[in-house]
Amino acid sequence: MDSRMGSLPDLTERSRPASVRAASRTVSDPHRHHAIKQIPVSTIYKKEWLWKKPKSSARVPIPVAPSRRRDSVASSVGAASVRRLIARQPPKIPKPVVQRFTLLCVASGFCATALLPFTAFAGAEAGAIPLAIMHTVAALVAPFSPLILQKTGTRVVIAVAHVLVCILLTAHTAATPLSVLLPLYGACGFALSPMSLALYASATTLAQAAGDECRRKIVLRRALRALRAAQDLGLVCGSLLLGVALLIWPDDMSPMSQFTPVPTNATVPGWPPPEEYFPDEEYEEQTCGAAGCPDVQSLSGTALTSDGRRALVALWVLLALVALALGMYGATSAPAPPPDARSIIKDPRALLSFPMGLFIGLQQGFIYTSYIKWYGVCVGGWSCAWRALCGAGCLQALAAATLSMAAARGRRGALAAGGAAAHASLMLALLRWRAARTDLALPAVAAAAWGACAALWDVLQSGICIGGPGWRGPWSLTLASRHAGLALACGARQLLCARTQIVALATALAAALAGQTALEMRLRRSEGPRHR
Repeated sequence: MDSRMGSLPDLTERSRPASVRAASRTVSDPHRHHAIKQIPVSTIYKKEWLWKKPKSSARVPIPVAPSRRRDSVASSVGAASVRRLIARQPPKIPKPVVQRFTLLCVASGFCATALLPFTAFAGAEAGAIPLAIMHTVAALVAPFSPLILQKTGTRVVIAVAHVLVCILLTAHTAATPLSVLLPLYGACGFALSPMSLALYASATTLAQAAGDECRRKIVLRRALRALRAAQDLGLVCGSLLLGVALLIWPDDMSPMSQFTPVPTNATVPGWPPPEEYFPDEEYEEQTCGAAGCPDVQSLSGTALTSDGRRALVALWVLLALVALALGMYGATSAPAPPPDARSIIKDPRALLSFPMGLFIGLQQGFIYTSYIKWYGVCVGGWSCAWRALCGAGCLQALAAATLSMAAARGRRGALAAGGAAAHASLMLALLRWRAARTDLALPAVAAAAWGACAALWDVLQSGICIGGPGWRGPWSLTLASRHAGLALACGARQLLCARTQIVALATALAAALAGQTALEMRLRRSEGPRHR
């Protein structure tokens, strides 16, 4: 059977595929008789570096297949508009606007050079009742300042204010009776509040030309910083002029022959007496009001002669005239826009900023009158007092420039807490400081620290109250509170002890912090939904 059918194939053996070369020979190749040209090895292994430029620019571009997905017309237009917004530079402020505001800052600095040292000199030397009258009139006129600015314009307001300052200073170069001086002080106070409002309105006008809202806020902060720096530097320059006048026209403040002879070791045994000899109660009774300096026999230093006073006031008058010329050229003649009458009632800045404004006026009046008298003139004469004024102005300018940058970054709460602790510590130190028997460097150091605290409160209040819709109405009430504080401080210079004034300042500081905290929280709650 096997022989007939033959052997069967082995099914377990796998068939091998035919060779590729054998299969390729069966295919007809028309170019099989042509030899392939050999390619050089250097060409095969040549590398094309990406950062090397090709030698020949005549390279045929590789055609790219069009994308299957095409952008819609709306998306392409939107992308183009976004690219234009990103590439567009912020609009530049017109150069004439910047130049005018710069001249206003310089004019404000010259006016501060003449007015602020004169305020300190008159408050400590001749009494502060005329200054109290001036600031009382300014406080009464302040709520009407927006209406005055709207009717007359910035240029007229600034010109009238500088003219009245020049007339007031000129009256002090001669022997003018008090019946004439008091109306001049009142007239000068009539123009102080509208002039301050006109300067701040010029800063907001400069910010309006900056473009979008974010850039307007930045420009407004810089403009307010420039105004504060000009006024602080004006105080420094006026103090330096006072120091130079003391060098040229000195007058000895301590003629020993006018007082009772000081006991010596030969007459009274155990002299000098111990520190317990001067109890605090007796010391405070001697420093009350404007009757004189404590411990008169230890009074020493220099003062200005009558010729020196006339020459110094005449120089201040000249600076006020320069400020008048620069202010008239830098201010705009167009009237201000009408104020928002509803903002005074509905704006929380109108009432909640009043305690802080009152405290700012009180502490400023105290440093210009009582402090310069008891901790300056009574310690070392005007040679010590002008150093205290200069130190206060220098540190106040430096602190205002740096603290405004920190407040712009949202650190207002920390700044307020730190400033409250520093100012309270300074008041506590002044309560226990016997000004007539201390180192002559301490009045200048304490005045410089006081100036730094004053700059902090001004930065915190002006940064939150100036700008925005309808700010001029609430700010006019803030100016009224500041001038009211100045008037109260000048009146206290004549009536109250230094200790009583410092205690009143501490109470006003607590009320000011409460009002400022409530205002910050109120504005933060109102701005929260808008940001969300």
